[in-house]
Amino acid sequence: MKRIFQVAVVVLVVAFCFGQMALAESVPHYKVTVVPSTAHRTGVHSNAADTNNLYALWSAFAGGPEASYASPFNTDGYEIWPCFGGGTAANTDCPSIGNPTQDFATTGVVVGAPFFTWPLSFCDQTTTTALPCGQTETWYEDDSADTTDDLLYSIVAQQGTSYIVDSGQLDLVGPNPYGAYGNPGVVVIISGDQGFGTMGQTGVNNGNCFGNYNYPLTSNSNPGVTYAIASGKTCVAPVSGLVTFTAITELGLPKYTKSTSGTVCGVVGTPCYTVKFTKKKSITQKWTIWLD
Repeated sequence: MKRIFQVAVVVLVVAFCFGQMALAESVPHYKVTVVPSTAHRTGVHSNAADTNNLYALWSAFAGGPEASYASPFNTDGYEIWPCFGGGTAANTDCPSIGNPTQDFATTGVVVGAPFFTWPLSFCDQTTTTALPCGQTETWYEDDSADTTDDLLYSIVAQQGTSYIVDSGQLDLVGPNPYGAYGNPGVVVIISGDQGFGTMGQTGVNNGNCFGNYNYPLTSNSNPGVTYAIASGKTCVAPVSGLVTFTAITELGLPKYTKSTSGTVCGVVGTPCYTVKFTKKKSITQKWTIWLD
């Protein structure tokens, strides 16, 4: 039975008030949204033995810009959700809510409604122009106070041993800016429009198994833009049944290696730089949906 995905869920985040939303665009379709720490959350959490200090909060595959969607974007170009209130009409992203309308307070967050069952016909991206059917969302709290190591993210979706999504490893923003808030820290939401399968492409890094993006690097430093290191997976078309998502968020120390190989550097040209990361902190979030 076809689901209706235009429903919005209002999540009251009463502990995270009075802060500006920070937004950084990711690739190929992931973005980072932040709820800053506030005076309502003072003190340090009591688990002194926990040295990881990244805490998974919520993850879901939620309503997004699938084929039945009329307009998934606000007039300012930002997607409808996640959308954070600003308390005044000056917040052009999400200024009001309700009927009758009122200023959308900073205690509120609008997200797409999560579902377990999704239509296979909407979610199977058979061409490069096929719309995504939903949106992945992973929420965590960063109490790390780590502003040195890079913020890394990857998300895969599998049916058994087959891949229908593999983002590769994304270096989202370079050195982690969200550790600056310390403990208590910020809530970070990583979201992205998502479909499944081949997009009509074949071979390694096809379709929703993404290839390198802004990589290899042209210098032995963070380029200041999001880049992706391909995992070398081959996506297949999704089928009816269970889909398992695995999202990994890490803070990692980069080590750059110079290469003069045209095979390694490709269109970037020589010399170029590859990078490997030493993991410092990490969280893994897993969940499942069903394609019908």
